[in-house]
Amino acid sequence: MAPFSIEDLRSATDPAWFERGRRYHSQGRVRSLRLRPGGITAVVEGTRPYRVELVWGRGLPATVCSCPLGRDGAPWCKHAVAVALAWLASGAEEPEPSASPPDLRGFLSAQEPEWLVEQLLELAEEDPAVRARLEGAAGADAAVDTARADLEQAIADYAPDPDGWGPEGATGERHLAPAIDTLDVLAGYGYGAEVVELAREAAALFDDVHGGHEDGLSDRLHELAEG
Repeated sequence: MAPFSIEDLRSATDPAWFERGRRYHSQGRVRSLRLRPGGITAVVEGTRPYRVELVWGRGLPATVCSCPLGRDGAPWCKHAVAVALAWLASGAEEPEPSASPPDLRGFLSAQEPEWLVEQLLELAEEDPAVRARLEGAAGADAAVDTARADLEQAIADYAPDPDGWGPEGATGERHLAPAIDTLDVLAGYGYGAEVVELAREAAALFDDVHGGHEDGLSDRLHELAEG
């Protein structure tokens, strides 16, 4: 027996979001509905594809959605409602209890230093943000140039959300946000003056490339530029 009903879902949801979620479900927008330990996942075709996760607990599941409302922590957006309705309609069994997360700290602590070095170097080759942070920890001047190149590329790749929701709905947010985070890390390593200069350059580039668009990421750049 399902741990919740359509009426439970309706009672917990804003009426407008419930109706839009019901419409999405009836239109067949829920794709790749899968059971996993502790919950279910699916992709919902909205303004763009959004990934939804329902995490089982007592009563209604907790919801995680990659849409702007979901990223802001709002429960039961229309995408989550659509997934819940799809699961109820499918008659699928409840997911198995979630397994305990792996003890990565314990695993890494037991490894040889040489192996750990190789893994970090491979990550640094694949991810400029990781490389810049490692170079910053080492006190290398190259950290500034690495961070600058990564930030410039991230700004070029970034496409602000056309619906005006903010950075969470934009294309390239997952590249630009970590690139800006790297500036905070470098400041903590003693690159304060360099970070201010980098942020000023990046803020000017962002304004130029994106026509003065403002969102949470552009605000962060301007805040860092003020020192």
